[in-house]
Amino acid sequence: MKNILTVLLKIFPRYNFVKSIIIALFCFGISPHSFSQEHSDLSNYPGKWIYTNNNLSGEWYGERYYKMNPTELQKYHSTTEKLVNYLHQQPVAQNPLGVNLNVQSRCAYIQFQHDLLSAATERVKAEIYMPFCYFYERNGKIGYSCDEVSYIKLRTNDITLVFESISEENYSGDNQARKDYHDIFILPKKLRDLGSGVFFYDGYYNNYIIVASNERPLWSPITIREYTNRLMAYTITSNKESNDSSEKLEQELVDAFKNEIADIPAEMMSQSAYLNGSSRRPLTGICSLEEDSTASPLYKLNPEYFDPSLPRTAVQLITISIEGHADDADWGKDEINTQRVWEFMQGLKGSDLRKLLDVN
Repeated sequence: MKNILTVLLKIFPRYNFVKSIIIALFCFGISPHSFSQEHSDLSNYPGKWIYTNNNLSGEWYGERYYKMNPTELQKYHSTTEKLVNYLHQQPVAQNPLGVNLNVQSRCAYIQFQHDLLSAATERVKAEIYMPFCYFYERNGKIGYSCDEVSYIKLRTNDITLVFESISEENYSGDNQARKDYHDIFILPKKLRDLGSGVFFYDGYYNNYIIVASNERPLWSPITIREYTNRLMAYTITSNKESNDSSEKLEQELVDAFKNEIADIPAEMMSQSAYLNGSSRRPLTGICSLEEDSTASPLYKLNPEYFDPSLPRTAVQLITISIEGHADDADWGKDEINTQRVWEFMQGLKGSDLRKLLDVN
């Protein structure tokens, strides 16, 4: 059921009224667990921490694809142990009521890019995946299920998880125009300040904690000039790769973009870009803060965030993500696993999270 809801929300990504209706129907309709769970209250049933190390497995997420040398392997294993121990020390993990925590450590990478993982510039990404598995009672016996449950995912050195692009596509290729445009995003609002410069952010599809270095900025504002340049390059590239329109229509679209950008006052081009879906500029949707004080600021990733002098196993970035509605009081109110996820996240402290980094 949650998979169905996720699909529906992605079909209507920017229509908040439709999104609200869909969420309301699922919150007050059928529980995802109602097909397998009787009405016994198992919210205080004692659960367990169940840990599996999948790094050495022969499966997709084994460590072998990174081709680490002995020194790198030793560091990676100690990092994994450190991360797992930290999560296990949290109060919810020490006494999981109503849930089993089926914790798995593994490497993270795009499965079809195995040949890229051994490169010296490819940062090793560790992942701790922790589904909160709910209990059910059936025929007088208590079991548990990990199907379609809320989870926490901790990952190291994966900068793709610190933002949600303004582009609808999840691009991971090598086309520079597509990549440059994909790396633009609206800065998410902060849900909680965890201290020590660590924040819990409210993304569009996910909520996530970002633990980053204080020495290098993770992102920075983008100017209107740079934004429109990236948008134009992306538009031209997309049109060339598309088979859905004629060359005449493609050129008309490019010309329309150029005309709209040419009408932007020269003094605005060096200002920070803001997005408000402006009817004044319907193709770019941008404005200045003076034109609309409620508009959303646009940011870009820092391509030089990672310190190249450090080993590729050094932990320079950590993200901890959960599904995007777990902080909503009405979302999953009848699902103990969702409640426990939120309780777990609320107990994390920025000062402790910073100690997990290998950078200041």
